[in-house]
Amino acid sequence: MDAITLDTTIKTYLTDVRAVFEKGLRIAKAAEACAVSGRTRKGLEVALGLEPIVHELNTLLNAVSMTNRLGKS
Repeated sequence: MDAITLDTTIKTYLTDVRAVFEKGLRIAKAAEACAVSGRTRKGLEVALGLEPIVHELNTLLNAVSMTNRLGKS
């Protein structure tokens, strides 16, 4: 993989990571707002929506890492 393609790919992955983090942040803020307003169980229910986001982030970070390693070989 040439350097330009590698850089473009990694930038794209990192943009995706940021977007997914922002989505997770919105969910975390909503969960916190529920808890602060006394709806703790609802907050927990909302927070559990982070599970697929954490999985997606892990997948994206693994992809970035593997792309970086492949680019060095």
